[in-house]
Amino acid sequence: MQNTTKRPLISRTLVLFLVGIAFAEASRTMTMVQVPIFLRELGADIHQIGLFFTIALIFPLLLRILGGWLSDTIGRLRAIWLGSLAGALAYIPYALAPTWQLALLGPALLAVASALIYPSYRAYIADTTDSKALGRVFGISETVRNVAWIIGPPYGGLLAQTLGYRWMFVAAIMSSGVAAIIFLTLTRAMDQKKSTLIEKPSLASLRSSFREIFILMLSGGLVTWILITDGVYDIASRLSFDLMPVYLSDIAGFSKQAIGWMDGIHGVAWVAAGALAGWLVDKTSERLAIAIGLIFSIASRLTFALASSFWGFTFSWILLGLGGAVTQPALNSLVAKCVPSHLRGITYAFMATSLSLISLPFPWIGSLIWNAFGPKAPFMITVVLGSLTIFPAWMKLIVPDKTPQTTATTIE
Repeated sequence: MQNTTKRPLISRTLVLFLVGIAFAEASRTMTMVQVPIFLRELGADIHQIGLFFTIALIFPLLLRILGGWLSDTIGRLRAIWLGSLAGALAYIPYALAPTWQLALLGPALLAVASALIYPSYRAYIADTTDSKALGRVFGISETVRNVAWIIGPPYGGLLAQTLGYRWMFVAAIMSSGVAAIIFLTLTRAMDQKKSTLIEKPSLASLRSSFREIFILMLSGGLVTWILITDGVYDIASRLSFDLMPVYLSDIAGFSKQAIGWMDGIHGVAWVAAGALAGWLVDKTSERLAIAIGLIFSIASRLTFALASSFWGFTFSWILLGLGGAVTQPALNSLVAKCVPSHLRGITYAFMATSLSLISLPFPWIGSLIWNAFGPKAPFMITVVLGSLTIFPAWMKLIVPDKTPQTTATTIE
């Protein structure tokens, strides 16, 4: 009898890949929860903060689909390397901006980074993982990536509290720089094995990919319902998400470092639940995991609106972490199973772009609701709208029995 070697769930190359992703994510996590307060220090009011994040959503709309298409053509690793380099440059405008208006250069450059990194990250895992293990690998991958949510927010809050926001952004530049070095190393190793590109980028290739993705999105099938469900929840979430740090600072009276600790505990919850969430996807179904994740996320906003103490708000962040940990592996697994390999990058990008387009004005609308009806109102409306997603998630997000099972392939 011939001996066979069982393929490990996580390869050594994927481990290094995920370390690079964690460093790229750390630059975002140490700064994201602090940016609204940073804008406050630059003189922005609530209305201007809502406008800032609404404008910031426009930049990814212009770049994500192009980034996903480049991932499908020039290769996943090469795209992530270029994205990490853009991420290192993106925090320079934040560090130097004298006004909140000039700080908008930061999100513009960050859009380049996210357009290249995040579709490629998901597509790389989908392309190199057996379909029967997609939930677990996506769960583990999200866990490793979100270790940055444990370290980044408290570290960023500490730097902002003790040294000021400028040094926090310098630390973010350094973190993205480490990620760029890791992905440059992986890209060079890939080039030694395969010297030619998967496909030369061309307008004809871009048109072909657009045609195929539009058919998937508008066919009324699984991809359509993923878009509808995630889109409605994204609208609800955007009404209040960017206002959470402002509420904690202005209404609840917490310090920058305390807010960073809350966000870090949110990361602990995400990391702790990540691997178990992936197992849940593989052993049950994607729709069950998504429904559970939505319930956690909706309960998070309700808890936030009702909380009055540090631990009450922290529990809200824990629920938010659990919701993301359970939902994301399931959504990523669904896309991997129903989309062919040559369209995965642009599909992940197109879905993110569509969601951003749908939810574009809602950070600003959330700030108007805050001013008109009080600080708690955006969070309660998020609860009501978010609840509308649970039923379609349970009824429609089902992988058809006839869906061809994908197998792991070697890319790059």
